[in-house]
Amino acid sequence: MQRTPSYTFVSVSTAKPGQLDRLVEIARLPSEKMDDVPGLIARQVSVDRSRNTVVVWTTFDRKETLYDYLETPAGKAGHDDIDDIDGVIDTFEMYDLEPISGRL
Repeated sequence: MQRTPSYTFVSVSTAKPGQLDRLVEIARLPSEKMDDVPGLIARQVSVDRSRNTVVVWTTFDRKETLYDYLETPAGKAGHDDIDDIDGVIDTFEMYDLEPISGRL
C-alpha cells in the first residue's frame, strides 16, 4: 500500500450567525467516517471562532481513493441527510490540492 501523500482535499466553510457549533458538528462527521478508508493518511477538522469558520482537510495516497470512496453507499451518506444545512452554512469553498511539501 502506498503511504505517500499525493492528494489533499480541503474545505473552508463559514457559519451563519449563531450556527458555528452546528457547522462544526456537520463538518466533522464525513471525515470521521473515513477513518477506515485504505489510503487515508491524515485528517483534521479545525475551527476558527474569531472568523466563524471551519476548515476540513484530508490527505490521501491518491485522489482516486477519495473519489472511489465517495461513490460507495457510505461515501454518499452525509450532508444530504441534514435538513437545515442551508440555515447553517453561509459560505463554502473546496480545494483539490497536490501536496508539494510537508510533514505528517
